[in-house]
Amino acid sequence: MEEKYNNFLKRTVTTIIGVSLAFVTIFWIGFPFFIIITIIALLGLRELYSMAHKRGYSPSYILGSILTLYFIIITVYDICSFNYYIENIIITFFIILTFIFQLFKKDYSKVLAEISVTIFGSIYLGYFLSFILKIKDLPNGNYYLISLLIITWVNDSGAYLVGTKFGKNKIFPKISPKKTIEGSIGGTIFSIVATFALKSWLNLTFNELLFLGLIIAIIAQLGDLFESVLKRGSGIKDSGTLIPGQGGILDCLDSLIFTAPVFYYYITFLT
Repeated sequence: MEEKYNNFLKRTVTTIIGVSLAFVTIFWIGFPFFIIITIIALLGLRELYSMAHKRGYSPSYILGSILTLYFIIITVYDICSFNYYIENIIITFFIILTFIFQLFKKDYSKVLAEISVTIFGSIYLGYFLSFILKIKDLPNGNYYLISLLIITWVNDSGAYLVGTKFGKNKIFPKISPKKTIEGSIGGTIFSIVATFALKSWLNLTFNELLFLGLIIAIIAQLGDLFESVLKRGSGIKDSGTLIPGQGGILDCLDSLIFTAPVFYYYITFLT
C-alpha cells in the first residue's frame, strides 16, 4: 500500500511540474515552442526504437528522426505560410536513398519490418505530436492547448487513483493487467469535471463540453492501451526511466499523442 501511495505521489508531482512547465513555455511570448515538441518527439522516437531493438530489429534512427522533423517543420511552415516545396523534394530523395541502402545489407529478412517500424515511429511521434503546434496556432490556442494537457493528465491521474483504490474488474488483462473498468470510469468522470472547470477557456456549450470530456477520456485511455500493446510486444514494463513515477517519454505522453489530433479536429469543427 505504501509503495502504491509513493508511486501515486511521484506521478502527481511529476504531472504538476509538467503542467507548470508547459504553462510557462506555452505562454512565453516569442519562445520557440516547436523546439520543445521536437526534443520530446525525438526522445520518444529513441524509446520506441529501443523497444524494437529488444525484438532484434534495427530501425533507422536517422531516417526516423528526419521524417519526424519533417512532420514538425512542415507544420511550422504551414503556420507561417511559407513555401516548403524544396523541403518536400529533399525529403523525398532522402527516403529513396535510404531505401536504396537496404540493397547492401547482409541480412534482408528484417528489412520490411525495420522500414515499417522506422516510418511508423515518425508518424506516431512526429505527425501526431505536430497537432500540438496546430492547436497552439488556433485563435485562443494557448488556452486550448493548456486545457488539453490538463484534461488529458487529469484523466490519467483519475483513472490511476480510482483504479488503485476501487479497481476489481480488469478491462484488458492481456494488454494491461492493472487497468480496470472502475479506473476507466473514474478517469472519464475526472476528465468531464476538468472540462467543465475549464469552461471559460474553452468557450463551449454544455453539450460540447460534455462530449469533449467524454471523447478525450476515451481516446486518452485508448492511447494508453495502445502503448501498453507496444510495451507488451517488446517484453518491457516501461518505455524508459526518464520521468519519475511515469517511466519514459512514451509512458508520459501516450494519451496525449492520441488526444492532440482529436482535440484539434473537434475544436476546428466547432469553430
